[in-house]
Amino acid sequence: MKKTFSKGGVHPAANKIASRDILLQPLPTLACVPLAQHIGAPAIAIVCKGDKVTRGEQIARAASFVSAPLHAPISGTVQGVDNVLMPNGKPSQAIIIKATDEEHEADTISREKYWAELPVAKIPSHLPADEIRRMISEAGIVGLGGATFPSHVKLSLKPEQKPEILIINGCECEPYLMCDDALMCKWPRMIVEGVALMMQAGGIPRAVISLEDNKPEAAAAIASALGSRNDITLQILRTKYPQGGEKQLIEAVTGRRIASGALPISVGAVVHNVATAFAVWQAIATGQPLIERVVTVTGDIPAEERTNYLAAVGTPFSEFPFTLPDEAKVIVGGPMMGRTAVNLDAPVTKGTSGLVILRETRRRPVQACIRCGACVDACPMGLEPYLLSAYGRLRMFDDAREADVADCLECGACSYNCPSARPLLDYIRIAKQRSRK
Repeated sequence: MKKTFSKGGVHPAANKIASRDILLQPLPTLACVPLAQHIGAPAIAIVCKGDKVTRGEQIARAASFVSAPLHAPISGTVQGVDNVLMPNGKPSQAIIIKATDEEHEADTISREKYWAELPVAKIPSHLPADEIRRMISEAGIVGLGGATFPSHVKLSLKPEQKPEILIINGCECEPYLMCDDALMCKWPRMIVEGVALMMQAGGIPRAVISLEDNKPEAAAAIASALGSRNDITLQILRTKYPQGGEKQLIEAVTGRRIASGALPISVGAVVHNVATAFAVWQAIATGQPLIERVVTVTGDIPAEERTNYLAAVGTPFSEFPFTLPDEAKVIVGGPMMGRTAVNLDAPVTKGTSGLVILRETRRRPVQACIRCGACVDACPMGLEPYLLSAYGRLRMFDDAREADVADCLECGACSYNCPSARPLLDYIRIAKQRSRK
């Protein structure tokens, strides 16, 4: 039997209905680049209103070690550093860049040439580990699986830390999303070479690229790219949500469980996403920083509109070519962990994996808890979601902290499994946020 994690998990309908094609989303003529696009300190703008910038130029520096710089996704003139509305409707400081028609046309031509010539790019030989980490940091690369943790930090290990395995997450267990699947099918060699670079950067002796068994095309592409390598292997896991959770994936691959509050390195593991591996290769082989990423657009839209796009950071959601149905909602990310967008003029960020457009359906009425334990059965962290939710609803935040609410992945498996349609995760999120010291 194929391996998976031991506690909890659910099996929502996959709905992987998008094409595996990756199309170039046209560059915007007005790009809004938020300063806070990663875990850690927001970047600090190094440009001012009226400055001219070119595509790929650094426009914000990292504020600390756990931070990441930002680069211009388009050439143009800085309109200012102002508040813009994010998908949740809240304001966030962003660098706003406007391109002229001439700048937009020149960027479009050079970008199309870049992607057409990508397969011939080669990695420089004999790069030392600290140089690879520096290049990853300067390229602004963060985890592209959703957490957006600055990637160089995970690879900057202390002498006493002994990494044994690099696990590359290609599970993409969220329903609907196919950006990683498409990336593995299209550029598997680049992903494998990116994995090798990360191994070198972190002094990690071996790596495993992990996929769920519902991605046979991607698995075949990665296997072919691996060839006869024995330091990087492919591991096919049984499909179960949330397999892509860091702790769940480590257990599925190694059989080791991470203690509450501990980091993956405590069991000798480092985890990165396949898209992050591709971005590492891209930065080192071509010199392009993280200024665009693959975004899945799918859901209750015409079949010909369900596909993946290479979209520049700062591109407004409203510029993607999808038909918004009546009474529909747009979820940023997947339906299990994503959030509904209330502002479609919000920009793509480094962490935007997809836009899932779903027709609004009438929710089942919330009923009293029937003490069935379905939420406990579903929780991959072995928590008691009914209790944590009650603590959040009753504002008992100290009690929530004592009950390990910080360990919650916010995966939504509890709410999905609840026969009484209780908004368990909503209250758990409140408890988690308010119980932080």
